[in-house]
Amino acid sequence: MNLKTTNTMSYTKIQSKEIVWCPNDDRYVYIKKVGDDVVGLNYCQGEDIDYFFERHSESDPKLTKFYHAIHRYLGGECELDRINQAIWAYVSYRND
Repeated sequence: MNLKTTNTMSYTKIQSKEIVWCPNDDRYVYIKKVGDDVVGLNYCQGEDIDYFFERHSESDPKLTKFYHAIHRYLGGECELDRINQAIWAYVSYRND
């Protein structure tokens, strides 16, 4: 008797939240996704993770809206590159 077992089960990520340290940009980035779509962003400059959790570990609606408006015009090798570019542009825009 020759039995073949195949695993056809697959998983789908419904929602995820990530906090990523970006050393080249000196910041923590909060990314919330539903499926593969970014639905929330926030960030905090500097290495103080406790401060980040106290004040920046939830979505910033204005930053998220800004990212959605410009992300398709940004370059980079990955989505995090585009997110960091959008954050730099957002900070520059708000400081002018």
